[in-house]
Amino acid sequence: MKGLSCPSCDHQNCLLALPHAPSRDTYTPYPIEDRYFQDAHESGSGGWGGSSGRGTALRGGCDSELVIFLDCFKSYEDQRVHRAEILNEMRARLQSWWQRPNYGLSLEFPKQDMARVLRFRLTSADLENWMDVSVVPAFDVLGPLTSNVKLRPQIYSTLLSSGCQGGEHAACFAELRRSFVNGRPTKLKNLILLVKHWFRQRLSPPETERSSKALQGSALFPLPSPPSQVCREEVSREKLPPVYALELLTIFAWEQGCGKEAFSLAQGLRTVLGLIQQYRHLCVFWTLNYGFEDPVVRRFLRYQLERPRPVILDPADPTWDVGNGAVWHWDLLAQEAESCSGHPCFLQAAGGAVQPWEGPW
Repeated sequence: MKGLSCPSCDHQNCLLALPHAPSRDTYTPYPIEDRYFQDAHESGSGGWGGSSGRGTALRGGCDSELVIFLDCFKSYEDQRVHRAEILNEMRARLQSWWQRPNYGLSLEFPKQDMARVLRFRLTSADLENWMDVSVVPAFDVLGPLTSNVKLRPQIYSTLLSSGCQGGEHAACFAELRRSFVNGRPTKLKNLILLVKHWFRQRLSPPETERSSKALQGSALFPLPSPPSQVCREEVSREKLPPVYALELLTIFAWEQGCGKEAFSLAQGLRTVLGLIQQYRHLCVFWTLNYGFEDPVVRRFLRYQLERPRPVILDPADPTWDVGNGAVWHWDLLAQEAESCSGHPCFLQAAGGAVQPWEGPW
């Protein structure tokens, strides 16, 4: 396991490595075996998404998305109509399969709050490691992809004309999302892990507190712990933005403020925490996969960019505003980010403060 550099001096041997899950370098679809479905359902292929699929998963606890592209889905409407039936069957089969002895792991089904996803948690026997898995049957709208070739605008105009809610069909674009993150420099991924570790240590909800403690002995640097009591109490009842929003914000900060493979992790972290404090002014999007060429997509993007700040559009699916300032409580993140601004990890060896990157913010 490679160690990450010290945020203050960038020396490789200053601190222990921040543990993270192994990543997959390529998105490799694999066949879905017929035994998981009734004869009425045709088989398909699938791939991994979520933090584990993007190579940005922290050890101790992470999220993983298993996207299953079914041949019986010929449209978004097919997916919408038959998804619940297939998910119910998959849960029944998974529960039946789990009756066999599985030493060292436990399976738990939390409350299923989203009708389009089957969620379950795998937990190690010592309760120190867990993985939240989301299984999503999806329509294979992309088909085989060619690298460095932009998608046809019709793919997104068809998505918008389907009447979908924000991010409803995000799983259909999992391969694009994964490629967007996986192709980044290793040190940028290390910065993403550091930002996510900050989030977990400072703002972990109670159910992840145990795995946060497991990480403290191998942290990149000793962030103040525990988090403020006010914020800890509010976390239990308020909604925080998804960590994927922080991944995208970190990539945006690096692209606009640095863009180099060699940089100071402390400077990168300082920049991201500063952007979190400026959440009321953030509008982040990419035109890598979609843009303003198609009139239908153009009108929709203009609408999306007028949403309450912060706006952070998923680079793979323009309907998914990951920042979602109208829903998520970014004020809690901003409060914690401000409280860390004077931490010793942001002091240079000569005593001066580490400065954030300069960017168009």
